[in-house]
Amino acid sequence: MQILKNPAHPFVDQRLASVDSFASRTVAPRRLGDPVVTVELLATLDALLWLRTGERAAGYLQCTQSTVSRHSRRCLEVFGLRMEKRAGEWCLLGDPTLLNLQRGVHQFLRWQQGTGLRLDGQYWCRHLLEPGLPVPWVSGNGNYFEYERPLALLQEGVIDDWLCSAPDLPEHPDLHTVQLTAMPMRLVVKPGHPLLARPAPLHLDDLADYPVLPLPEGAFPRAQAVLESLGLWSCPRRDHRLRQAAWFGQVPLEDLMIAFDTPLRLAAGHSEGWVPLPLDLPLVVGEALVVRRTFAASPHLRTLLEGLRQRASQLAQGLRDVQLLEPPLASVAVGLNPV
Repeated sequence: MQILKNPAHPFVDQRLASVDSFASRTVAPRRLGDPVVTVELLATLDALLWLRTGERAAGYLQCTQSTVSRHSRRCLEVFGLRMEKRAGEWCLLGDPTLLNLQRGVHQFLRWQQGTGLRLDGQYWCRHLLEPGLPVPWVSGNGNYFEYERPLALLQEGVIDDWLCSAPDLPEHPDLHTVQLTAMPMRLVVKPGHPLLARPAPLHLDDLADYPVLPLPEGAFPRAQAVLESLGLWSCPRRDHRLRQAAWFGQVPLEDLMIAFDTPLRLAAGHSEGWVPLPLDLPLVVGEALVVRRTFAASPHLRTLLEGLRQRASQLAQGLRDVQLLEPPLASVAVGLNPV
């Protein structure tokens, strides 16, 4: 097995020392084998955890699915771990301490060498990931409807940046957040929805007899609190009222669903087949880039920020309700050394 080492940087030496120390304290019956694995093996396991399927991981790594399976299995054996799928996500079983220590070494080298940096994002942010990202960034699925999974992948070093949705931005001393945009949330419906025939302006009471897009409980706590206060959260009380509506049982729920969207997504054409309702909500949303503070001064982060801001600026042309936020990049680097 190859040992990743950069003698010129204390971060790598410290991580490797931690790996060796942990391995030396590991005794039978747990047999970990070699204390480190190659970049290739760990990248394969993390690609599977990140991208969810062997097919996507193989496409990202430019190898076969059998190679993904074989390398992932070998990596798990080395670290004495297992994995299982829960709600569509691969989860590790066992003590990941040694794995996470080596991930830190591999992640540092990605940032230092500027190769294969990994970005993923919420469903409502994916329009900023297209038509492409600047080198050396690679995007993932971009379809998270919840908060905890991408946050965990970022904190564990599986991904390098996370494009998340305001107002639910993480607050953690080890993370740095740069908000890119701010805009009002929009409610959207399918063409022909009865609400589109109502005379403007609409009121919240007009929406009470129609279903809203059900989101995971607690997935976006701050946004959920506002939507609940407006009566726009899927819950048993609302479901009971829907069953009393005249249309219930005669029209599919999906045809009358009220969903959530943003002006930039609508401008990007990602909401084709949906029409915004003429109703203003007191909920400001937006996109923000989150990175581990260790890498907040990296020139590769600056390159990514510039690319995302350029994409947001293009989409926001002519949109008066979209605010582009550009905090000074100098503030990102205060007290930090570029990787």
